[in-house]
Amino acid sequence: MKTPKRILVVISGRHAEHPALERALKFAEYSEVHIHLFNSIYEPVMELTDVLSSEHRKEMKSQYMADRYLYMDTLADDLDKKGISCSVNVAWHRELHEAIEEIVDELEPDLVIKRISADASSINPFSMPVDRHLLRHCKAPLLLVRESQWVTDPILAAIDPTANDKEHITLNHNILEYSKMLAHVTATPLHSVNTFETPSMEPRMGVGWANIDFASIKKDIGKAHKTKMESLLKEHELFNQPYHVIEGQADIAIPKLAKEIDAQLLVLGTVGRTGLSGAFIGNTAEHILANMNCDILTLNPTYKQQ
Repeated sequence: MKTPKRILVVISGRHAEHPALERALKFAEYSEVHIHLFNSIYEPVMELTDVLSSEHRKEMKSQYMADRYLYMDTLADDLDKKGISCSVNVAWHRELHEAIEEIVDELEPDLVIKRISADASSINPFSMPVDRHLLRHCKAPLLLVRESQWVTDPILAAIDPTANDKEHITLNHNILEYSKMLAHVTATPLHSVNTFETPSMEPRMGVGWANIDFASIKKDIGKAHKTKMESLLKEHELFNQPYHVIEGQADIAIPKLAKEIDAQLLVLGTVGRTGLSGAFIGNTAEHILANMNCDILTLNPTYKQQ
């Protein structure tokens, strides 16, 4: 897979550092890219209709926009000096996630990069409605970052090799290929993970399971997942890379593994507008991400490999 060529970078206000932009520059080291700097602003004071006249509101909005464009242009000038193609857009929008979705529809970028909105002390990107909404609905690959630079820690790709439907099968392939590309760009190891669960061995309603060999069932399920995992990894020439087939609930097992290997980035898929899925079902992925303390990249089924 080629590196992304059209990158939408969401700039969050005025800061000394812009981690999202620093990540975009990493891709620029490997190939020619176009970086679109995007910022959305909104001032609630403009809603003070009883205090501000229509003319004053219009003038204030114009000043806000001009000031933000001036700042964004300074960032663009820095990119231009580095020989990197770029463009700038500032939107006036009450809802940031809607503004981002609109610019994604317009530009159709290969990648959207945004700094995680949650407070630095929080490990949960879902504590902020903007990130939660984007993780569910962003049509382009979405990279939510915490720090300015990538380090040497591994990337973790979460897949479901037992998927039977075309949508999830395609998503598995895209996750692995995108993860390979990111591992190349960051010069870091790539791990992959799949989780499975076995039927509960606890008696129900006082009735035991004397005639059921749960140990054998567990062994067979684990073996089936391992076989499918290995087959999928071989297709992507990743069989020589570390992989993990773990028994347990995904929202517990994956964050635990990520912590054990010090993963700096989790790559997973999203399906539908009712929740995150891919290697997971329903809201399980939301629970996984709520326990992750690293960067997150999500792909949806509409994404097409370059």
